Amino acid sequence: MVNVSLLRTIAGLNLTLAVSLWGCQSSPPSRPLTISAASSLKEVLEDIEPRFERIYPHIDLNFNFAASGVLQHQIEQGAPVDIFFPAATQPMDSLVHKQLVTPNSRRAMVTNDLVLIVSVESDLALNSFQQLPAPNIRKIMVGEFTSVPAGQYAQEVFSTLNLHQRLQPKLVFAQNVRGVLAAVANTNVDAGIVYGTDAQRSDQVKKVATAPADSHSSIVYPIGVVAASSQPEAAQTFIDFLSRSETQETLTEFGFGVVIEE
Repeated sequence: MVNVSLLRTIAGLNLTLAVSLWGCQSSPPSRPLTISAASSLKEVLEDIEPRFERIYPHIDLNFNFAASGVLQHQIEQGAPVDIFFPAATQPMDSLVHKQLVTPNSRRAMVTNDLVLIVSVESDLALNSFQQLPAPNIRKIMVGEFTSVPAGQYAQEVFSTLNLHQRLQPKLVFAQNVRGVLAAVANTNVDAGIVYGTDAQRSDQVKKVATAPADSHSSIVYPIGVVAASSQPEAAQTFIDFLSRSETQETLTEFGFGVVIEE
């Protein structure tokens, strides 16, 4: 005699299993998308991250923040990176030339300013770069000239304003702009040079001067898909998301200038 109750139970279990399997098939697991970005982009990208992942739950953003030159070297050494987002055009130019970044994916994304900062506790009467040779200013921290774009821009400013020789004994170098920001905030140095966005996000430092625009190269942050990326379509999706008007509003709120490409 057939047990009808047992058959119904088995049928119910089969239906539950089928629905479960169908649900797994319709919601594929998220895949990490690795973005190597300049340290100065940390706060704004971490602010954008949850909004992007709500819209694209199958893409899990994974950020690698460091000096642009360091990130460039990592990609040259074969690091598994999907997107490169440096704070200067030179590192991007180099990787495009070596065919390590897809040329047609590259675009200029944001701009920035270079500023002189001191601790909020500082009583220095400092309001211009030209005052840096003064004897009461003993230590000035900048990014490494060889690997940190903010340091390279600072070097250009020193050269343009004929300050380099006089300031050389005072210079202390950091591996990225965050190191400069921390040293100034903790009064380990008298002054530092960072991006305007860094100064804006800290309540422990104050901006006392902005470098003249004609004293250094334009500060432009390009972005592009790394040629070896295993998911270039997802990478392009993120770049396109940064170009949306609502995302660009966030970038400007954090102090960046937005590049409008025609």
